[in-house]
Amino acid sequence: MSNPVSDLKRELLAAAQRQQAHAVRARKPRRWLERSDMQSGSGRRRLVALAAAALIVAVGTASAIGSVRDFIVDRGFVGLPPKGATPSAPESGELVVQWLGIAAPLSPQRDGHDIVGAWVYADGRIIWDRRAWHGKGGIPKGANEFTSGYLEQRLAPEGVELIRAAVAELIDRSRTLVEKIPTEEDAWWGSDHPRIALFVPNDFVSGWGVVAVPDGDRSDRLLWSNETKASPFEGRNATPEQLSVLRRVAALLNDPASVLPASAWAVRKVRAYVPSHYAVCIDTSPPKDASALLSLLPARAAELLRDKGRIRSDGGTQAISDGTVVETPGAIDCYKVETEDAREVADALSGLVREEGWGTHWLRWRVDEAPVGTQAAWNPTDITIEPYFPDGRIPFSGPSG
Repeated sequence: MSNPVSDLKRELLAAAQRQQAHAVRARKPRRWLERSDMQSGSGRRRLVALAAAALIVAVGTASAIGSVRDFIVDRGFVGLPPKGATPSAPESGELVVQWLGIAAPLSPQRDGHDIVGAWVYADGRIIWDRRAWHGKGGIPKGANEFTSGYLEQRLAPEGVELIRAAVAELIDRSRTLVEKIPTEEDAWWGSDHPRIALFVPNDFVSGWGVVAVPDGDRSDRLLWSNETKASPFEGRNATPEQLSVLRRVAALLNDPASVLPASAWAVRKVRAYVPSHYAVCIDTSPPKDASALLSLLPARAAELLRDKGRIRSDGGTQAISDGTVVETPGAIDCYKVETEDAREVADALSGLVREEGWGTHWLRWRVDEAPVGTQAAWNPTDITIEPYFPDGRIPFSGPSG
């Protein structure tokens, strides 16, 4: 019988190595909005399935911020928020910790593992998502039985410092295994994929994961894994001291509500993360110029995007034909739009075919440009609408299963 944790790690690694993560980011998101020229990036993400699901929301009226009556979405959702939902504030924020790791399910009734992504900001926001891997259900405040969607809580300064200090200790105790990556790169899905790992026991509470801490224009990144035989990584076994601090960090970031004291919270209540902007991303292979790209879309969608800022990431896709790997260069172009424009784009795209199997995870459509079964059909044009995070990146935390 296969090990679901090992299966997940192999799937994540294979996807990242073969197709490079689609990581479209901006160092200065406010200036990026003012630009309409092309900017180069790295990576792409035509991967397994990601977070987000059918729109199931409940609207509350109590707000921890603002002086007017706000509409707070208190349950995860996929895609676009309900009209009137209050965006997370402030619009931008400084990322201090990024986390992606395997965790035990919160529900004792479910077998398998969860994948947890968490982003901690200096202003106290912790944005997180939890996806069921090899199972479903048991996700509090979840968008559906497979995924939580992106959720938000607010830490007090004490809570931010507790997490930062624990992660800093882990990084310091593992300095020889820490890799430096560009700050704007995603810790796992970025173009600079991890090469070394801290090896943990097979029965460790988190069998695989990665954490990154920004430091100027570079980030300190640490990967851990419970696979030492035939591992794709170099590394060494964790000491008891490293295991102790990693266990504490995993508890803080996989389920902070269960371990942080009341004084560490500004707003412990969970609400959906509601972004101020969305990315409309067009994934093509081979690449197309701007006019050809927009010509693929319904007229109204093309009109809405024509004058928006655009950023391109290079990449490619792979397919197997008669045992031979066929590689095709590609590109993904992302347009940054406000929520209402994203809603109009989604309405204009509603006549296209939704990507099969993705309806419970995110908004994704396919533009069929070639007959099924032909080589060109292996590389369809996909259109996705995804949220922007406060630090200007488009989050991507991996598959659910």
